Amino acid sequence: MKGQRFKALTCIAIAVSVLSGCSTPKDTAGDKKPDVSPSANATQSASATNDPNALSWKKDTSPFTFSQYFYGNWASNYIWKDQYGMKLITDKTGVKIDRKLATGSDDDYLNTMIASGDLPDTIMLDWSNPNVTKLINNGLVYSMDELIDKYAPEFRKMLDPDMVKYHTINGKLWYLPNFYETKDRLTSGTPITPIRPWFIRKDIYVAIGSPKIESTDDLLNALKQAKAKFPDVNPVGVEFFDVQKNGFKGSLSMDYLIYSFSPHHLEERVKEDKQIVEYPMRNKGFIDAFRFMNTLNKNGLFDPQLLIYKQEQYQEKLYGAQYAVASQFMDALYTQYNPKIESTIGKDKTYTVLDGLKVNGHTPRYPASRLMGWQGFFITKKAKDPGRILRFAEYSWSDEGQMDLRYGKQGETYDLVDGLPKYKPEIQDLMLKDNNAWYAKYGFTASTLLWRAGKLWDDASTRDFKESKPDEFAAGKLLEKYNFDNYSLGMENLEPEGSTSEGIINIKVKDLWNKTIPKLILAKSDSEFDSIYAEFIAQMDKVGAEKAEKVMYQRHLLDLSKKGIK
Repeated sequence: MKGQRFKALTCIAIAVSVLSGCSTPKDTAGDKKPDVSPSANATQSASATNDPNALSWKKDTSPFTFSQYFYGNWASNYIWKDQYGMKLITDKTGVKIDRKLATGSDDDYLNTMIASGDLPDTIMLDWSNPNVTKLINNGLVYSMDELIDKYAPEFRKMLDPDMVKYHTINGKLWYLPNFYETKDRLTSGTPITPIRPWFIRKDIYVAIGSPKIESTDDLLNALKQAKAKFPDVNPVGVEFFDVQKNGFKGSLSMDYLIYSFSPHHLEERVKEDKQIVEYPMRNKGFIDAFRFMNTLNKNGLFDPQLLIYKQEQYQEKLYGAQYAVASQFMDALYTQYNPKIESTIGKDKTYTVLDGLKVNGHTPRYPASRLMGWQGFFITKKAKDPGRILRFAEYSWSDEGQMDLRYGKQGETYDLVDGLPKYKPEIQDLMLKDNNAWYAKYGFTASTLLWRAGKLWDDASTRDFKESKPDEFAAGKLLEKYNFDNYSLGMENLEPEGSTSEGIINIKVKDLWNKTIPKLILAKSDSEFDSIYAEFIAQMDKVGAEKAEKVMYQRHLLDLSKKGIK
């Protein structure tokens, strides 16, 4: 499983908590180790210094700003400005985060930073990203162990031992992973929706007779009817295609089809007799999902422009309800798109979720597991004061920091109701009616980004989710029955490291597949589709795919070992 799935699932958890995816020139940035002494202008709190149980961040609350690059150019809501939540944290800790986003490609931006050695103080990066290996092996980041031991030894007691074990690399913990979930996640909390569901516009659904849509054949027929009755509306909308960013599915929207056409393909990828983990593109069901997209295109139900659209272009059309059926992250659909559509176009044109699709009588299976983390918080060797940053991370990880991140100040932005935090009514209302305005004003969940599990806020978010978003909760429950726990399959972070020979092969395979997807979807006949696919497999084998598949098998065994399964 790649970082994009982490992102999708993590965004669910974020949203619930507030309611509650090449080689580089040798770098020399790590050759000269900067001063790691505490700030010269550190102010000491007598009570904190004398209390052996006090957390180390309290020893210095003088003004301090550190820079941070966030891997994800979509995250404009995470920029520190004058939001309430950011000011609250600064007033308490003295710290501000100068958070930057890439203006273009995240990968190009990050690779340029690493190659030039021009790194910020900290980086928030998907822990499964190939560049993590570069940061560590090139000596560009500190290990958390050395900083914790030196600046905040009590911080270690706050870290989940299983989390530390799983994310340890070469005997050290190099980053703090946000959203590492505990093993009881599947049996508690809000429904997990591990895929991008597909939705249908309510008025169109009624106009075509509200038919049962339980299979891919049903969906195809419904789309044909929708096109006939609403010729000015695009029948299908899916998110952008980019294998590098989204993994082998190409588009995040494809999981809805892939796990219908190939409900067991994760298990089927592991070939014990050959000691390989196959690329999913070798799986017939996986390819049949793309064959279905080709069927949509041949029937005039798919706009080829979607193959070249940027995410922003798709989002603009979805805000205008310009698709009969569309795919989107569950929470975004219900908290951003539907409210905007209702206020500007009409409630009848909002979207409702489709059920899972059966193929040949088989029900879909959606891989759902607790998150092993989304992004890692790295402290680089360029940091002006790594000790102060580490201590801020300690604050962020603490219960106090978690409550500040999520809820703000008791009595001012939230109250305790039956022992659980609950936003003031006006804050709750703004969040539900205009999520972007809510972020801009309060910045809750967007400040430190070091979210972690905790019973107090997890219980509160589950309660609020049920109360405030009954439609989304019901949609989650509808799809939840297709979930299965894929934790024990050992399929996390399988791709070879980018700097290795197998990693280079993997990059070539991904590039070949990225170029092949549009050809498959736009093929004019089944025979042309088959010919394009056969040519892709031949090219994949020619560049040495099996070598990468052998490495993926070894990483599969490593994942099982880290989880204590084998």
